[in-house]
Amino acid sequence: MKGYIFDMDGTLLDSLDAWVNIGNRYLESLGLAPATDLDEKLNHMALSDGSKYVKERFHLKQTTDEIIAGIRNIINNKYAYEIDLKEGVRDFLQECKEKQYKMCVLTASDSQLAKKAFQRLGILEYFEDVYACHEIGLTKKDPQSYIEIAKKMQLLPQECTVVEDALYAIKTAKEAGFYVKAIYDKANQHEWDSISKEADESYYTFKDMKI
Repeated sequence: MKGYIFDMDGTLLDSLDAWVNIGNRYLESLGLAPATDLDEKLNHMALSDGSKYVKERFHLKQTTDEIIAGIRNIINNKYAYEIDLKEGVRDFLQECKEKQYKMCVLTASDSQLAKKAFQRLGILEYFEDVYACHEIGLTKKDPQSYIEIAKKMQLLPQECTVVEDALYAIKTAKEAGFYVKAIYDKANQHEWDSISKEADESYYTFKDMKI
């Protein structure tokens, strides 16, 4: 094993609350009425896919890029000033660095938000790069997404471990041929039994995770 690909929200960062009801918060910023099922619809969508869905469903005049920018503005301050690391993350990354593992991040949200939070929290230096799904043109429902990041790290899937908190992403990474470690997040607690069965290893915190 030579490298790690980490998810961001709910894995490295305790940030999923920042995205709760984000679709409706964006609609309200435009003066539109919220939709009761929107949060559920947007759950597990990449930012680009979610923006496209909102545009089409509510017939918005804004472009997808403008919607992405609007959503980013709403949550920007949370990433810049509020969101914290999950327990044990910093020590785990330091140990990986000492053992000379390559490390990257693949997020379904936004790489600039990630970098802003990582910079404040002092962990940006650990990663070769931070990639967003919309930047590589693939979602985490497509096994090729993880394969592309491994290629950027000049590694094969069998040389890389993926760390994720969401069941659908864990299934995708496994399908792509990666060894997968699952980390617990309260947003996915209802699927924890399935997550633990699907992943090669599962942990409640990074303090318990073996390198």
